[in-house]
Amino acid sequence: MPDRTALYRRWRPQRFSEVVGQHHVTRTLRNAIAAGQVAHAYLLAGPRGIGKTSIARLIAKAVNCPRAADGEPCDECAACVSIREGRFLDLIEIDAASNRGIDEMRDLREKVRFAPSEGHFKVYVIDEAHQLTPEAFNALLKTLEEPPAHAIFVLATTESQRIPSTIVSRTQRFDLRRIAHKDMVGHLEHVAVAEKMTVEPKALEAIARHAQGSLRDAESILDQLAAFSDNAAIGLADVDELLGTSDREEVEALFDAFASDDGAAAVALVGRLVDEGRDLHLFARRAIEHVRALVLTRYTGRTPDTLGEEASAKLREQAPRFAPDRLARIAKRLVEAEQQLRTGEGTPLPLELAVLELTAADDKKDEGTPPRKDATAQARPSAAPARPQGAGRGEQAGSETPSRPAGASPARALSPSGTIEIGAVKSAWTVICERTREQSIGRAAQLLAAEPLGIEGSTIVVGFADDFARGVWQDRRRPELERDLSGILGCEVRVRCVKQTAPPAVPAATEDPMLRAALETFRRPERILEVE
Repeated sequence: MPDRTALYRRWRPQRFSEVVGQHHVTRTLRNAIAAGQVAHAYLLAGPRGIGKTSIARLIAKAVNCPRAADGEPCDECAACVSIREGRFLDLIEIDAASNRGIDEMRDLREKVRFAPSEGHFKVYVIDEAHQLTPEAFNALLKTLEEPPAHAIFVLATTESQRIPSTIVSRTQRFDLRRIAHKDMVGHLEHVAVAEKMTVEPKALEAIARHAQGSLRDAESILDQLAAFSDNAAIGLADVDELLGTSDREEVEALFDAFASDDGAAAVALVGRLVDEGRDLHLFARRAIEHVRALVLTRYTGRTPDTLGEEASAKLREQAPRFAPDRLARIAKRLVEAEQQLRTGEGTPLPLELAVLELTAADDKKDEGTPPRKDATAQARPSAAPARPQGAGRGEQAGSETPSRPAGASPARALSPSGTIEIGAVKSAWTVICERTREQSIGRAAQLLAAEPLGIEGSTIVVGFADDFARGVWQDRRRPELERDLSGILGCEVRVRCVKQTAPPAVPAATEDPMLRAALETFRRPERILEVE
């Protein structure tokens, strides 16, 4: 009768040497156990599926194995076999997710005093330890501080930041790493050969990429594929059909479209994914990971360890094609699209809009509005434009005209009589809001919740519904606001911020969810402490 045990359970490591990708942990533990320097408590922290519980059980085996050599359990004696089969009375595994209260920890504290039944040590493994309540941690604290000589505690957690520092300080902490791509592919190949499976190398690569560093997930996927293929050879097409994954080449093709500003290719790619029934939410997540990989490659020269050689070569080719600010903009927009896809009831529109925006060059994307100041800092008018009377600073002959983006000529800002037009000021205000949005969502929300009310000579009066925001822009940020408005309008202006009784309406085009949330916040001044 075939073994129906799940693949990841059959291939759980039974010796420290069999643990994949955690050599920095297993070597330290083996040396300590061999030298008789076993700690009374350990904390194993790291993502799911990378070996935390397996290492906890190996600690129990090694300290109770009478034939252990150099800290390595023999896996043949009665104690090792009993632990492997899950019937060793002195290995107590506690799921903190369902045993998280103070009563369970009090019960543990009472029972820990009893001597071991079979081995030399009683080993308590507390899985997902961060789930314990504060009261339970307090009950456990004294036991961890002064445990009986025969007791060893191993706490495993995926969220180490939630473990109180008082607990952490009483343990030896080990941070486990995600399994490197090449290590995972090598292990999967070894498992496939041992299980008499025929698996294409590209399929193994795809499984490893999908698992994202979790060896348990990779083994579970391989188990699923073995059943799916019905003993036939497992190919890349099987992986795609079973998991609905978006392959690496498609994410790379999207970023090639970004680099060449090819909106048609990007939208067509999204359309093809929709037609094939692919998971767009997963695709967006993969694209976000690709941005991170590009940043890492560009600034360190190293590619992520979880990627194969082909993917690394593509990253090295693409990284120089993206400026740092472009990568930041792509990351922000993809994160927004991923959040919208999560709540978008299956429509691909958020991703389609995102890729359209990200494949439009700045001068096309903002057609009809001035490009950003850094792109036009060299643009200077050949002659000083007419300024309204009483313009104040910078009126001396020969003084340099403030720089302004191309297309925002003084003729648009000044009426025939030489005064500033309120319509031009409101247009400039829209540009200022958009420019500020790229730097700070909070400041952009304050400006969107304000509006130019009128013009007094060369002074633009701006109304703020919130007195806190008015004070910030009047006292601290007014010089930069005057400088930016002067550059766009083509004439030097001053700004005076006043309190406005009725708040302006939020523009209907404000679709940014983060910006809308900030606007709602700035409508409630009692919730604001400080904006930077």
